Parts: sequence; structure tokens; C-alpha cells
Amino acid sequence: MTAQTNLTERNQTGFYEAVADDVKREFIQFLSVAGHGKTSSLRTILQYCKKKHPDLVFKIFDVSVAWFHNAPVKYRQLVTREKLRAGKIANVCDCVYEIGSLSEEEQMYFVSEIVDRDYDYRYKMKIENPEELEKQPFIIYVWEEANIYFGSYSFRSNKPYTEIFKKVTSVGRNFRMRGFLIATAEVGEMSPSLRRRSKKIYGKIESESDLSKSRRRDKNREYKVTPKIMTMPKYHFLYDRGKDVYGPIQIPDAVNHVPEDYVIEPLVQQEPSQFNASWWIKFGAGAGITLLAIDWLLNYKR
Repeated sequence: MTAQTNLTERNQTGFYEAVADDVKREFIQFLSVAGHGKTSSLRTILQYCKKKHPDLVFKIFDVSVAWFHNAPVKYRQLVTREKLRAGKIANVCDCVYEIGSLSEEEQMYFVSEIVDRDYDYRYKMKIENPEELEKQPFIIYVWEEANIYFGSYSFRSNKPYTEIFKKVTSVGRNFRMRGFLIATAEVGEMSPSLRRRSKKIYGKIESESDLSKSRRRDKNREYKVTPKIMTMPKYHFLYDRGKDVYGPIQIPDAVNHVPEDYVIEPLVQQEPSQFNASWWIKFGAGAGITLLAIDWLLNYKR
């Protein structure tokens, strides 16, 4: 009993340190039932990671205004079709993108365009000037409702955005790109290959598919995760690294920072705007073809 108590105490005190140590190396899934406090708890985790690693910047893709008014980032942008057409949305580091007004297909195109531009820029830099790449901030993407982008069949899709999502999850670390994947826990909704590659922060889990997978992993582990996640109180989470488990701990909502609106002024060079580009989204709807033209000015100055 004493050994188990000591293990639990170590897990509680090491939770934040373990996540901060892994954030540049791993994709981390953040899973729990709806209404368990995922967003408010992750805000606190991101703030801790940022203090531990000052070179981190976040790009948060929000679909429900969960981050828009409160997040540990400098900027926020409300993304609408009208603003995209008018060139009023920029690819900015340390920013919340509220994209809930876009359709699911538009959200995937928008997010993939940002990730693709980041990846392409850093890929070329690694070839031409690898020393400069090491000076770039480490981008941590935060995907709310991650199953939109990384669903169970997503990596087998022939959609234009599939390839960039596969690239960033498999080799993005080489280009200083990682991320958090937030989802209401349901193991069947996420890509199997991504599940195998990622570490997991668990809140309360109720679905049998998630619990059965956790039970299989628990068979050869001293510290059993499944009984904990079945009865986890609200705002409590544990970090499952595989061999090591940290928590469960209660995570306070310790972030009260309101991001400032990022505004693009015509004919004025913006900081930290990143690049110029125009792109068009084309997709089918119903029996016909709907063409949605998004004229997007992305001023990206490095």
C-alpha cells in the first residue's frame, strides 16, 4: 500500500512536467466526455507549457467560441466567409482562430491551408538553411473537435487536405510542429494510426470502445488507468504515457487572459503577419457543384 501511495503522489506532482516534457515530441490527445472541463483545463496546461518553453507558440482552431474570450495567446481572429473574401484573415502565430461559422468542409480546407503553408515554409528552410529552422518558434496546434480533421477514415481519404494532415502528424516534429487533439472520447472516431502515435490525457470516459482499449493496456501495468477514468470527477485528468501514468489531478482554470483582436489594415505591413497568398475552396454540395471563392490575404513576414 505504501508503494502505491508514493506512486500516486509522484504522478500528481509530475503531471504538468510530464506534459511539458512531451509537448515538443508527441501528439497528445485530450479525451473526455462532454462537459468535463477539457477546454478550461487545457488552457492551464498550455500556459504551463509556455512558461516552461518560451519558444512555444500556439495556433488554436476553435469551433464553439470556447477559446475566443480566454486563452494563453496574444491574438484572436473571428473567421467568416466575408472576412476571408475581403482578405481580413492572416496566418499569425499565437492566435485563436474561431471558425465555427464555416461549414465542416470549409473548416478542414481553412485549417489545412494554414498547416500546409507552415509546413512548406519550414520544409524549404530545412533544406536551404537548417540552422535558421532551429531559431523558429515551435508551433503547437490545438484542434478542437479533432475528429473533424482526423476521423477514423481520414488518412485514407483522397481529399486535398488529407496529405498535409498525414505529413504533420508523421514528420512534423522534424519541422518544429506538434499538437493537442481535443475530442469527446470515442476511440472509433479517431484515425487508428494517429491513436497509436499519440499520448493521451484522459478525463472521464464512458464509452465501451474506449474502456475496452484501456482495459487491454492495463493488463500488464501496475497502475490501472481504467478504474480511474470511469469515475473521474469533473476537471480531473490523468496523463497516460504508456509505461508511466501521472495523476489524476484536479486542474484549475488558471488562465484569465483575453486575446487581442488581430486586425489587418489595408496597405500596411503587419507584424507578425506571415505571407501573401490567395486561395480558392471548391467543393460539391448536393446534386450540383457549389463554388465557394475565398480570397484570402495571408501576410506572412518572417
